[in-house]
Amino acid sequence: MSFALYTDSSANLTEAQINEHHIKVVSLTVSLNGEEIVCYEPGVVFDHAAFVQRMREDSTLEMKTSMVNTATFLAAFESHLKAGEDVLYLAMSGGISGTCGCSQTAAEILRPKFPERKIVIIDSLTAVAGEGMIVLEAAKLRESGAELDAVAAHAERRSHEIHSYIMVDDLNFLKRGGRISGSAALAGSIVHLKPVLKGDEEGRLVLDQKIFGRKKALKALLELYRRYHVPNAENREVGITHTGCEEEAHLLAADVVDCSPGVSVTVSNFEPCTASHVGPGSVGLFFF
Repeated sequence: MSFALYTDSSANLTEAQINEHHIKVVSLTVSLNGEEIVCYEPGVVFDHAAFVQRMREDSTLEMKTSMVNTATFLAAFESHLKAGEDVLYLAMSGGISGTCGCSQTAAEILRPKFPERKIVIIDSLTAVAGEGMIVLEAAKLRESGAELDAVAAHAERRSHEIHSYIMVDDLNFLKRGGRISGSAALAGSIVHLKPVLKGDEEGRLVLDQKIFGRKKALKALLELYRRYHVPNAENREVGITHTGCEEEAHLLAADVVDCSPGVSVTVSNFEPCTASHVGPGSVGLFFF
């Protein structure tokens, strides 16, 4: 490969995708009652079902997530720079994690040491399936012979074309993450509020709609797809993620295909860090 392509565990890529496309992954971590769990380890299969069950059953579970720090990026990037390789890192949104900022700090430290090499950081402005879709497009461009600058420009453009929506089922997880107050979580739960969040222009996760009732909220995701999806040859990929509600995720996928025959929909679990913030029963929808 003409350059090293990096992403992080938030991109939700499978082991097969990572190996097939020679993608390097740095991992975030999540702590459960003080026990640190690495979100991605090569060759290790994460037990999503057990993780979701634990979140559902243990109301006292303390969960904390940790971004990828600067030291990790320094070690990862420098190994390639020393070998004469340039580096492109496609990061999870800087609007929801400091991970992208840490990678930029590492790049600033390394550039004077390796002035002949390129280190390019792209904020994907999204996460999970949306980030993964951009990373896979970048990997395929690299495989076709595209140089780093062309791949980076493509990823930058796509980061502004991605739509990211998440329907949250249990407001208590947004409360734990500090995104809403305890009183708001209680009030919302009483009236069965299922907010639909979206990634805004700066990659922050903000409220898009307040929906009362789960079925209506899932229908709202489909309506957002109908409203904003631009059908063309470049936009055939759609990502749907879920935390412990695979059947509903596949039903949404079928509805998306009915709307846009010919699109390819991938259904996957929310990776652990994002899952810990949005909680069980959440469904995400990502499309260009």
